[in-house]
Amino acid sequence: MIQTISYSLRLVRWPNLFMLALLQYMVRYAMAEPLLEANGKGMLLTDFEFFIMVMSCVLLTAGGNAINDIEDMKIDAINRTDKQIVGVHLSKDFAYNLYLAVTFMGVLGGLYLSYYKQLSYIGVVLLISSGLMYFYSTSYKCIPLLGNIVVAGLTAVSIFLVVIAEPLAREDESVMLMIGACMFFGFTTNLLREIIKDIEDMEGDAALGCKTLATTAGPLAGKIISIALSAVLLLLLVSVQFLSQQWETPIPFYYLVITVDMPLLGLIYLLCTATTKAHYTKASLLLKLILLAGILSLAVFYFSFLNA
Repeated sequence: MIQTISYSLRLVRWPNLFMLALLQYMVRYAMAEPLLEANGKGMLLTDFEFFIMVMSCVLLTAGGNAINDIEDMKIDAINRTDKQIVGVHLSKDFAYNLYLAVTFMGVLGGLYLSYYKQLSYIGVVLLISSGLMYFYSTSYKCIPLLGNIVVAGLTAVSIFLVVIAEPLAREDESVMLMIGACMFFGFTTNLLREIIKDIEDMEGDAALGCKTLATTAGPLAGKIISIALSAVLLLLLVSVQFLSQQWETPIPFYYLVITVDMPLLGLIYLLCTATTKAHYTKASLLLKLILLAGILSLAVFYFSFLNA
């Protein structure tokens, strides 16, 4: 029983789910709400309603991760022989029932907010997101770049969901500017990671006819695009820091330099010198750490300005 729970948590990628929930909570409580309160406004969703929305996103994402591994059984048998769960530690039927269960609960949370709280757009967005995750697993991921963009776009949508039911937040320029910046950062880092993972997994994808950017245009094309995206992200971040004279608030400035700027520079170097699957695995892990650092930066900024 304990092993089944353990492998089920691994199947739905619980660390990624934790990061998703952390991202949404940081965006609301460390950024959107403080900015609104500074302008004499407030959030409309209660803490409990926001919790339901976050859990709905988490459950639907868990379902998306499960169906992805179910569809990838043959590919994972080549790419991740030591990490394959479906068909090795959990049966395909069990994994599919888990997918149905968590997806149903996620949709149920969206329907509660849609009809009981009259927030229909939340339910619509969650249903569309659930559908996109399913079709990504069954077809989109084998269409060059489309699958990568869908996954990255869903990350951006999860950030926008924080304010989708908040008309006061959507009307506030400062809030929407920060939301836009978070969405861009989340979209770009996840797009990068998806492209790098395609290079990492190209052996199994090619063997089973899955057409990704790496298998159609070659790993060099994916490598060049990844380096270019990393460089653009770094240059934009440094430009914003320079134009806003961020060094005048030293704690968040040095935090970003050490945990985001320098790792992005390291990522570019790692990608430039990458020649093996292990190198791309390290690059993918580094990107996940950069994304986590970016999420936590919202708390660093919040407490820095709170104590200013």
